[in-house]
Amino acid sequence: MDVVPAPEIRVLGPTAMEDYHAHLLRLDRMSRFPGADDRNIDDHCLNLIATGAILIGGYVEGVMRAAAEIVPDRGVRRAKAVITIEAGFHELGLERELTARIIEEARRYHLNDVSVHALTSSREHRIPALELNAYAING
Repeated sequence: MDVVPAPEIRVLGPTAMEDYHAHLLRLDRMSRFPGADDRNIDDHCLNLIATGAILIGGYVEGVMRAAAEIVPDRGVRRAKAVITIEAGFHELGLERELTARIIEEARRYHLNDVSVHALTSSREHRIPALELNAYAING
């Protein structure tokens, strides 16, 4: 039995957009944004740079296999977040770890409300500020 090393979760700088772009291209059609083709992914990544989105990568053996993007509306202290995980990497606890990191970044940027959508499970949930700590522990 092969042992898979623990994933490394880290907040990405602008230079890691290539890793994120490659991750999105590797997603199967069911895990992509509805109707997104390769050109839509190109446009999406450029838009993330322009809007100052916060990106978090989940790396397995040096390759981004999961990610979260947080697109804040800083004027109203809210954000929308999306978690994506490549096929074959769902069992590593990446969704939980990425959600915990989303919570950390939401606090750091003083966001009061975050709506999280996990494309991998078609699950959406809202994380109000008062529940952020409880979710990180019990989520």
